Amino acid sequence: MVSRIQINKSTDNYSQQIKQIKDKLNNADAVVIGAGAGLSTSAGFTYSGERFYKHFSDFAEKYGIADMYSGGFMVMRYPPEVFWAYWSRFIPINRYEKAPKTVYDDLLKLVKDKNYFVLTTNVDHQFQMA
Repeated sequence: MVSRIQINKSTDNYSQQIKQIKDKLNNADAVVIGAGAGLSTSAGFTYSGERFYKHFSDFAEKYGIADMYSGGFMVMRYPPEVFWAYWSRFIPINRYEKAPKTVYDDLLKLVKDKNYFVLTTNVDHQFQMA
């Protein structure tokens, strides 16, 4: 039997939802985890503000880039050395630095004894590090 677990953000009854999730996970033979940008955000990754300016203030000043996400698209229109300078900073801080919060580690604890598969459009290396 296939069950889908989805948190309903429109309700205040989180304890009931947590119980349902726990029951489904305990009874599951296998788990498929679908994850995107929201999971990285919940793990503490930010792509703008202080974290952006710490690493990319020169790009913001010279090229008008306002955040890491849009910067990845904006640098495509510049010469290759600008493109690669941007990505040579982006990759280490978003792929190899451990997330500030334990979301990925906590998720692994929930499924580690199950047959699981992760499908992500996001920072897959965070799953690998966990």
